[in-house]
Amino acid sequence: MEEYLKALITSMDEKSRCLKALQEKTDEQTAILEAEEMDWDGFDARIDEKAELIEELDKLDDGFNAVFNRIREELDGKRAQYKKEIARLQEQIREVTAQSTSLMASEQRNKDLMEKQAMGTRKQLRQTRVNSRAAASYYKSMNQINYIDPQLMDKKK
Repeated sequence: MEEYLKALITSMDEKSRCLKALQEKTDEQTAILEAEEMDWDGFDARIDEKAELIEELDKLDDGFNAVFNRIREELDGKRAQYKKEIARLQEQIREVTAQSTSLMASEQRNKDLMEKQAMGTRKQLRQTRVNSRAAASYYKSMNQINYIDPQLMDKKK
């Protein structure tokens, strides 16, 4: 039983480490999003790195749940005997929950920043299209200034 509890504690430590790494990657994404000139390649690289960490978190969750489900009944009967380990696990769960909540808030802020960046990019594209049309219209108008309609020319020599 003690070995299972140690495995659960180790799993929670690993989960905490993964969440810290995810928070760091999210903070890096925030810096990229807040920069004047957005580095899309850097942003995409952080997404890939975060995907790997999320996969690792999923594996840790699955492993934790499998071990916990295996010892749950026996643990319920011996709570007093493993009081120290149970208290440690409960504290770790609170810490991981706080980290997860903080991470979700950071992700929401990044989502808002991303939407703002996308809106700015759309605005730039729209302005570029308007400018292109204006330039094409101006060019067309300027070309017609020196154009003399052949019907109005005097063909006598």
